[in-house]
Amino acid sequence: MTETIFSIFVYFQDGVATEYGVQPIRCNGTDVEKLNLLRSCVDKDFKTAHRFSLGRSFTPEEWRAAHRLGNVTDYFEEAFDCYKASRSPLYCLTPIVDGHPMVDMIIGDGPFRGDIVTAIPGGGSVPDYLAIYVDNQGFHFTQLIHDDYFKAIKMLFNNGLYVSCAKLLMSCIDSMAYVEFGDVKGNFERWLEEYSDLSRCGITPAELWEFRNSLLHMTNLNSRKVRRGETS
Repeated sequence: MTETIFSIFVYFQDGVATEYGVQPIRCNGTDVEKLNLLRSCVDKDFKTAHRFSLGRSFTPEEWRAAHRLGNVTDYFEEAFDCYKASRSPLYCLTPIVDGHPMVDMIIGDGPFRGDIVTAIPGGGSVPDYLAIYVDNQGFHFTQLIHDDYFKAIKMLFNNGLYVSCAKLLMSCIDSMAYVEFGDVKGNFERWLEEYSDLSRCGITPAELWEFRNSLLHMTNLNSRKVRRGETS
């Protein structure tokens, strides 16, 4: 079947992408043959492709996140309209980083999920949390934290494995503080100050932070500040 297929390029310059390029090709053959043709033309087509604005800028991390959600073709609608593409056009999408095509792996046109990355030939993969905890109602973060952390925390506690239980609990706070405030200094204590009442336990966020450091790094209670007598 003869149709117009597309090479699409997202141009990253100094860590930011604001443009994409499109090179249409009219050809026939099977889908596999057409995709092979698109891949074979990447090195020459990205230099001459017609450029369009993305509508927003992307860092590489933000572009990967968009792939995980599976909606990147929405950013190419102007080009598809310009070339009167079919409703489901066949395309090959390649990032161009500082003037060079960058291909880490070849994937399909669906969401770039973790189960694709971890797939084992012959069957089996690690489930991707977006596929399990995201639906039409939104992202079920509470259920994710419960399944990832508190099921195991309760199991360890109920079996008397208190050190491992405490380590996992500290790791859980680490993760929630990172999600809430980002990778910034003091996020662990800040999360405790905003979302917990440690006064009932007779401890402070700073003391629990030192407990966390000692336990996760050395499996004891003697962090540097504790040894120096700066905190209990």
